[in-house]
Amino acid sequence: MRLEFLVLALSISIVPTAAIFDAKASGAGPWVMVVPPWRSADLVAAQAGARLIGPTEAPLGHMVAATDPGAARRLTEAGAWAVVDATAVAQFCGAY
Repeated sequence: MRLEFLVLALSISIVPTAAIFDAKASGAGPWVMVVPPWRSADLVAAQAGARLIGPTEAPLGHMVAATDPGAARRLTEAGAWAVVDATAVAQFCGAY
């Protein structure tokens, strides 16, 4: 019984997570940047030439924007685990 529940829980959570992380960042933002808890989101954004936006932030996710579309790649190089198009996240959450 526990194994079936675990398989069901993983299948329900993996597919949406994979769909979100497949929505690569495009344009100049806004993006959702996922940063590990031991890294400073401000520092990662500054190193990539981006800026944090928004009034609130999640424990690992931060809204960022930049004028240069290449900043998404630089965010990853600066230490972000993922940079995802914010519109895709909003659609997934039902905000759009």
